[in-house]
Amino acid sequence: MMQLCDDGAFTLSAHAATRMAQRGIRRAIIDLVLLHGTQSKAKHDCEEYLLPDRAAQQLEAAGYDGQLIKAATKVRAIVGPDGTVVTCYHERNGQLGSSRRTTRNRRARCVLDFQ
Repeated sequence: MMQLCDDGAFTLSAHAATRMAQRGIRRAIIDLVLLHGTQSKAKHDCEEYLLPDRAAQQLEAAGYDGQLIKAATKVRAIVGPDGTVVTCYHERNGQLGSSRRTTRNRRARCVLDFQ
């Protein structure tokens, strides 16, 4: 596991590092979310961290990069009870949760009638 944040308050699991790479989430974004975001309860005694708009406005007024802040407001981080970042993901369609994809029947085939 790799250290996250300067004070060592959080560590990054291998799974979270993989998800960050797959989803294009930079470490600086996760740092902003963890250090300046708010937390709420999540499943399995974990905490969900997110950067609310008010905190984003304060960070921008303090001179932080606006694009980085905008990206951070759309990212969620799930932290386990031991302080390990378990996973992270992008907000989907304004929802605070993982994607809500609908299952599609992949076996359905188009039947063409050639007469």
